[in-house]
Amino acid sequence: MFEGEIYVEVDASVVGGGIMPMAMISGNPEPVAGQESFGVWLRWRYDDTTGDGGFTGTGWYFDDIYNAINKVYATEQEFKYYLVENTPENLDDVLGAWDPTDKGRFFTNNQSALGSNNCFSFGSGSGS
Repeated sequence: MFEGEIYVEVDASVVGGGIMPMAMISGNPEPVAGQESFGVWLRWRYDDTTGDGGFTGTGWYFDDIYNAINKVYATEQEFKYYLVENTPENLDDVLGAWDPTDKGRFFTNNQSALGSNNCFSFGSGSGS
């Protein structure tokens, strides 16, 4: 089993579903000046014998148009084959060029499922 994470910067105004960064917990629905965006570490993991797994450990969200994986691989099965054949310890080859705006949109589209599966954490820093 391999696992890792990728950094996503998210516009605070689009976050919903009960998910709030610490800066917004004060009860003010508007982001604090200078904190209009925040960082999220989006986790992934996969089984190196089957390619099963994903951002929540239960799916790769291949049908989301903002997902970088479907821009590199034609089908989810093709991507899983890549995982099994190459067993990458990180997904930089696939996720490294993920457009930052698309990453944010992907997170926004799937934040409820990602949150309920403990797939992300708030944090600072940057990444690919």
